[in-house]
Amino acid sequence: MGAYAFRLDGERLGRLWSLPLRQFVHRQLMYLVVVQSVFTALAGSRPRRQRMQRCGTLRVPAGG
Repeated sequence: MGAYAFRLDGERLGRLWSLPLRQFVHRQLMYLVVVQSVFTALAGSRPRRQRMQRCGTLRVPAGG
């Protein structure tokens, strides 16, 4: 299936060797997110919001 998907996207098949590694890493990251979410929910705390600091101005060119 991976080779077929690579062929449809026009990707080189040489990168196909990394597909199992990517799936393994992705699955582990998803487990980490789920475990962290469960602990956050059990603790009853809300995640902190990270607010972006605004700086600069926006200039729109005339005659768009």
